[in-house]
Amino acid sequence: MDSIAGKVALVTGASQGLGRVIAIELAKLGCRVVVNYANNSANAEQVKREIETLGGDVCVARCDVGDEAAVNAMFRGLGAVDILVNNARLDPWRRTAEMSEGEWFDQVMRVNLKGAFLTSQAFFEQAKPRGWGRIVNVSSVRSFRPAEPHMVAYGVSKLGMHALTRAFAENGAPFGITANTVAPGVIVTENISKRLTPEKLREELAAVPLGRGATCEEIADAVIFPLRNGYVTGETININGGMYYAP
Repeated sequence: MDSIAGKVALVTGASQGLGRVIAIELAKLGCRVVVNYANNSANAEQVKREIETLGGDVCVARCDVGDEAAVNAMFRGLGAVDILVNNARLDPWRRTAEMSEGEWFDQVMRVNLKGAFLTSQAFFEQAKPRGWGRIVNVSSVRSFRPAEPHMVAYGVSKLGMHALTRAFAENGAPFGITANTVAPGVIVTENISKRLTPEKLREELAAVPLGRGATCEEIADAVIFPLRNGYVTGETININGGMYYAP
């Protein structure tokens, strides 16, 4: 397994939830972590303080990943980035009542899919000359399962990330750049009670054969594996408690 100590790791959407834990776990492995966020600077600074308390090397980078100019500016400002974890997303349970179907679809695609494409493209171009790079796209079990009406846009956006993975794996191979997908199921984050009612959470967990949601640390472990193993590329790591059994 490759050591990733000293590598610069950019985690998008890292101010809370899964992104926060991925950032912390990468810092524990000796990465210089970039905590990306779009809006919540207080949360991002709190993650920064947590990592600093652990003795980690960390900075924060505010950037709307759906904005091409902002993404390119972020990469110019950061310099060399070795690892990209595309974790930023719009939460499908936070849609406001006044949004039309088309408006919601556009917003979800802009962040979840276009954002992952823009950051991957910018990352790819600056990593090629160094001959080493790792991309992990955080997708979802929802990319494989038929979606109920309010989850269609989310599922489509997450399925699109698999195509990004295959493209960047193929094009990155000659340059020592790998790309992989991690597709989690239900994750128990600090905000799950804000997103789901107790009844809805019970319904979601009832669909998991193991009978529980994943911890963020369990999913972070799956993210770290292809970062350290340079022979894995173009693959999907399903980690969902048995909600979807891949062939």
